[in-house]
Amino acid sequence: MTVAEILNLVKCGSDGILGTGIKGCKPFFKKVTAVWLTKQGFVFPDSQDFTEEYIKSLQASGDLIVLRGIKTFTDNTPDDTIDELEDGTKQVAREGLYEFALMFVNGLYFDTALHSLNSFGNYDVTLIDRDGNILGTSVTGGFKGFTLGMLHKQKFSWATDAQGEREGIAMQLLERDEFDADKTFIQRKQLDFNPNRIDGVNELVVTYAAVPTDSETTITLDVKTKMDNKPFTGLTFSDFLVTVDGATSNPTAGDDSAKAGTYVLTVAALSTNESIASRVYDNQGNKPVVALDTDLYKSNIATAVVV
Repeated sequence: MTVAEILNLVKCGSDGILGTGIKGCKPFFKKVTAVWLTKQGFVFPDSQDFTEEYIKSLQASGDLIVLRGIKTFTDNTPDDTIDELEDGTKQVAREGLYEFALMFVNGLYFDTALHSLNSFGNYDVTLIDRDGNILGTSVTGGFKGFTLGMLHKQKFSWATDAQGEREGIAMQLLERDEFDADKTFIQRKQLDFNPNRIDGVNELVVTYAAVPTDSETTITLDVKTKMDNKPFTGLTFSDFLVTVDGATSNPTAGDDSAKAGTYVLTVAALSTNESIASRVYDNQGNKPVVALDTDLYKSNIATAVVV
């Protein structure tokens, strides 16, 4: 189904007062368990089929970042500022902006990843609740996430005898009306996938098993998972991007059959002092993220100088 077909708008129009009757199935939003970060201003278009494949394609292109496994979601929104005049008349001087603190127990590398997200005004955030419902804001032509100002990793919570480590990030929504007046709700039952099961992109570490040498026609790369440093298997030579002195020189053969996690790749003959860079890459889709089974992976860029 398209976005236009599944949106359940809480706000139906801008003219006059909205109806306050309560007949019908009431949409409720439960505790937030995941958030999707998109580039600020990114719109999920009405005409788009809203599928798991579409969401993963946005991850692969770098347009969507998933933070899942939220253990606590704390509302730190300040109260509205009320001005009281001498005669007792009150008026709203300032509305508090929605502000939240998210806590995870996803490990040390995840804490570092949260730090890389520190920014102001770079992202919009779409909220996912424990039932898989999606909350965003309506715009012309579709819906988007709520506009974020501050997005900042919270201090690391060290483990004690009573509790384990925790990682956190804080965020503030800049446009209160995006929620108060223009919230958009997508029910999980209208989707053919569970948004809570969409994982983030996993990191791989690529290194050279040996420094490439003059006239060599192969390079040997070790690929490991960053999280647990285990050999990563299952890639083919077409899942690597290789550049020599800035020019593409992709492998034409090779795999990890000789040793798990070690890829011997065939390339054009190398020359001394050439600079070579290698990474995991989706050459067919021209994206820095590859899909293996149902998971997504990206890597660092390993560099070396041919000797």
